[in-house]
Formats: sequence, C-alpha cells, structure tokens
Amino acid sequence: MSNDIRLKDINATDVLGNIDYGDGRIYLFDELYSVERPEYVRLDGIVVILCVEGELTLSIDHQVFAAHRNDIIIGVPEAVVGKAEASPDFKFRGIFMSLEYAFRMLPVSVRSWNFKIFFDKNPKISLSEGAVGTFNLYYWLLKTKLADKQNPYRANIVDALMQAFVFEFRSTFERFARLNPRPLSSAENIFGDFLDILSSAHPKPRNVAYYADRLSITPKYLSVVCKKVGGKNASKIIDAYVVKDIETLLKSSRRSVKEISNELAFPNTSFFGRYVKKNTGCTPNELRRKLNGMEQ
Repeated sequence: MSNDIRLKDINATDVLGNIDYGDGRIYLFDELYSVERPEYVRLDGIVVILCVEGELTLSIDHQVFAAHRNDIIIGVPEAVVGKAEASPDFKFRGIFMSLEYAFRMLPVSVRSWNFKIFFDKNPKISLSEGAVGTFNLYYWLLKTKLADKQNPYRANIVDALMQAFVFEFRSTFERFARLNPRPLSSAENIFGDFLDILSSAHPKPRNVAYYADRLSITPKYLSVVCKKVGGKNASKIIDAYVVKDIETLLKSSRRSVKEISNELAFPNTSFFGRYVKKNTGCTPNELRRKLNGMEQ
C-alpha cells in the first residue's frame, strides 16, 4: 500500500476529480487526491466505488474493509468514512449521489430502505463479471451524457439512466440481502412503517404529527428515528416525497398549477408556489419547464 487518500466533503467538486462529469446532484469520478494525513467524514449522500484494479482499504463506521478487483463499496448517508489507502496500481470508478437526488431516484418502498440498513453492515460486496460489465456500461453512458452540457435534455436523460441503473442492480442487491439477513431494530421497524404510510398516501399530509399519531409515538421521537436510520429528520423526508409527487404531476400531466395544488391538498396556489420555491428553488411553472427540458 502506498497512497493515503482523503475522502473529505465527498460531495465537493474539488475532491471528486473531473467536474465535467457532474451536475450538482450526481458526480462520476475516477481519481481522489493524495494527502499527508487521513481525515474522517460523515457522508451526506450515497457513494459507490467499483474497484477495477489493485486494492483499496478504508474504514467505514470504524470497521476496516479491503476491496479488490470487481469488489464494490457502497457508502450510505451518515456513514463515517475514515482513512483510505490504495495500492500503486489501484484503479476505480465512482458514483456519488446527493441525499436529495437519492431520495428522488431510488425506489421508495420500505424494502429499499432495508437495503440501506443492509449496507450499513455490509458495505462491500463482490460482483460477477457480468454485473461489472453492466456497471461499466452505465458508467460510460452516464459519463457521456453528463459531459454533454449543450443538450437541453441532459438532466432528463441522466435521470432515466440512473433509474435503469438502479433497477439493473436491484436484483443483485436483493440476492445479497437475502443471503445476509438480520433482525431489524425497533427504530428500523418504525422507520419502515413511517415510509410505508408516507409512500402510500395521496395526497401526503405534510405535518409530522399526522404520521407520529398513526405510529402511536411522539413527533419528536419520530424525527429522532428518521435522523438515526434515514439520515434526515421527518419533515425533510416528508418534503422529499411531496416534492416527488409535485414533480410527477407537473411533468406528466397537463393539469394547471391550481389543479395540482388542489389535488395535493395545499390551501391555495400562493402557498403551493412558496412551498415549491422553497424546496426546489423554482416556481411551479419554472419547475415544469425544467422537468420537460424546456429551461432557457
């Protein structure tokens, strides 16, 4: 082993290498900077590293893992990544998704959060040659599309590729999770029940108290559970799911902003507009144009 590698502020473009392959929500990277001393960082998104050649050793939540050719390392939100060392011949391909983007792109079922729980304890798995080939294919496609900054539909194409990528590997991850089951803690069960209620509700109530009441716990305790298991407090998770419903309706229907506001149980269009602006940085009409690739 030779190089010490810093995994610091893993969402920052100055650490992720070539910023041509990122758009603020997702980054692709294949080099990390060497530094004189290790540093610890708490991930605020999901990072996936495929070892192509050589060896990578790093600590995740104070456990040391060694990755070799065809091994994949998955760091989930709130995981603490420590010192990383790479062999001189180490080569890799990495993908980082911000927490907000992961909430939008990953399946919203309770099972998908069992994946998070699984990877908390099993961050390294070995892929077959076929799975590695599939990973490399999507990596190349994503890299090509992220670099195409002149394409007005770039974000839509990247989203579609990421959704396909997730479903390609979901069966692989399900197989590993089945082979390595473990009982869920009380907090994990509560979190799963919360997501079950949230994902199935339409329209989704936006107050934490509604879900806490359904779960027979206090709103404060629900937020503690969500922060511990899911990396965000309850209100932030609710907002992420509500925004996903808003984006779906704005993109896939011709209904007016007022009709969508009514369907999602907002008191009026003004409140709806402020909510969308606060959570997306766009007005509803701006967001609709952006989602349909018509932004200026």
